[in-house]
Amino acid sequence: MDLRNFKISQISLAFLVSLLALSGCADKKENTGTQASTPNDTANTANAPALTDSPALAETSTTSIATETNNAPVAIEEKNPPRFAALTDYIALKPDASWQWETLAKVPGIKEWHNQKPARNEYSPEDPTYSISGGLDDYGSMQAYGTEAQPNVILIGSAQGVSDDETGGAVYQLHDLFREKELTRIPSNCDKDEGQDMITQHFYKWQKDGYQPLYVFELNMPANAGTSSEFGIAKSFEEFFKPDYDNAIMSLDNSDKAFNEITCTFEGV
Repeated sequence: MDLRNFKISQISLAFLVSLLALSGCADKKENTGTQASTPNDTANTANAPALTDSPALAETSTTSIATETNNAPVAIEEKNPPRFAALTDYIALKPDASWQWETLAKVPGIKEWHNQKPARNEYSPEDPTYSISGGLDDYGSMQAYGTEAQPNVILIGSAQGVSDDETGGAVYQLHDLFREKELTRIPSNCDKDEGQDMITQHFYKWQKDGYQPLYVFELNMPANAGTSSEFGIAKSFEEFFKPDYDNAIMSLDNSDKAFNEITCTFEGV
């Protein structure tokens, strides 16, 4: 048996089960009351409209974007915005700004908060990170991880079992979160491509006009039990690979074709 493929399948399955468990908690709460979950500055608005169409989005989907004409605010409707544009527009950072726990705890689009105040992982006492977590819908969630003082990494993940949909149609894709024009693909020696690897793994620079650049990883992970995806957002690629986040970002693969651990490098960054 290929040990690497077995390991990745285990990770993908664990991630899938974890996210499906989160969704289950949201459904059960309506009937049984609050249940504990165990997963791993003000709202920003875009400065200009984007016109990125996606077949996965409803044709009537629109969002309002504030701009200025002769010093007067004007509302512009954006056709077919990313499904979670309100969330990602909110977490975009102005120059020299950093995320704060109190502002991320008010991110729009959260269906149910699992923990809204930063806390340590009670099931892994060795984990030094603090985190908050909330469900976005029946198939996915958002987590933020960092120090007691501030969050440094945001993860958005989703999963769908084959018994629900063999195609994984509800699993989040890159275009559900970001506008294509704001992303630049960053080639890396840690890229993984469909057909050659068990997972698809790519890296991007996310640059909104008037905001500081942020960095994104994209993971798509098929497994026998279903399909899952995960997206990470941070101020640098290096942040994702810090040992502090070993429990939070389990699926990010930093091995070469011979399955040896390597240091990921990123062209032009």
